[in-house]
Amino acid sequence: MMKAEQRKARRMGLFAMAGALTLGTAVNVAVATADEQPGAGVTVQPAVATWTSAVPVSWVFVELLGELGYNVQNPISLSNPVAYLAISEGDAHYWPNGWFPLHNPQLPANFHDVATLFDPLCPACGIQGYLVDKGSIEQYGITGIEDFKRDEVRAAFDATGDGKADLFGCPPGWGCHEGINAMLDKFELHDYLNHVDAGYAANFAEALSRIEAGQPALYYTWGPSAWLLSLVPGEDVMWINAPGIVEDEAERAEGVAGAVTDPIDMGYVAADIQVAANNDFLEQNPAAAELFRQVSIPLVWISEVDEQMDARDLSDAMVRPLVQEWIEANRETVDPWLEAARAAAR
Repeated sequence: MMKAEQRKARRMGLFAMAGALTLGTAVNVAVATADEQPGAGVTVQPAVATWTSAVPVSWVFVELLGELGYNVQNPISLSNPVAYLAISEGDAHYWPNGWFPLHNPQLPANFHDVATLFDPLCPACGIQGYLVDKGSIEQYGITGIEDFKRDEVRAAFDATGDGKADLFGCPPGWGCHEGINAMLDKFELHDYLNHVDAGYAANFAEALSRIEAGQPALYYTWGPSAWLLSLVPGEDVMWINAPGIVEDEAERAEGVAGAVTDPIDMGYVAADIQVAANNDFLEQNPAAAELFRQVSIPLVWISEVDEQMDARDLSDAMVRPLVQEWIEANRETVDPWLEAARAAAR
């Protein structure tokens, strides 16, 4: 009986030890999972801007937040003012498509109390301004927006017969729509220029069609974008001088490819592309907050993807594999961002 009792005691001891080891392993796995995926169980709702070059930037954050364990919903496409309001009210958690200082007038009054703008993910990436077909530049000696006060220039660019030159601009709700109108107001150009504010793709298509037909066209555009690759500054069109929206925001830039003068007054500062995020979300999710601080995306890559979207008519979802390829090709850069985000959550 003694030996039987001893064997039973040993078996019970082994079972207890095995149980302890299993429990310990489970705890370690849980800790490892929590460390690797601090966002597990958290649903995130991003917003995305309505222009195409915003799409690859948006998917970069969806992918990276997903690697941190977050359940990231498909981004909701919103106009700028609606997006900033949604961030302020917590209906959207973040938006990686802020262009500042251009978007400052579109922020709700309480925005900086309830939301955060992070350091630029692409500093001074947002070039923007006005372009004219190269033939008209040469024929009429156009160097700036003020030349459209001249009768012969205004008549040449008047496609509607209203006595004003047509400026193919931006739709309502976009920062450039307000910027163009502010310029027309400040420099009393409404009698000379008609701001055509239809959808941007339709506006650009009209300008492109006119230029390809050998007709004059004046239009607004920006980069990073495929638009700069469809009508190439210096080859098809030229940047012209323009007054700033606000005096201290005017920028005389040097070395701009395809500019009619060097330096040139672009009329806008080169915008910083920034992430805006809701403060309550950030406080509850330090990993996400740190990721927003870390990410930096090159201008060239954004433009290349935007060009593919235009040339191949890619849907938003079809851009995602291109983003995944970029992430995998840049693991040496991306993985430290993720590690910093995980460390912030510990």
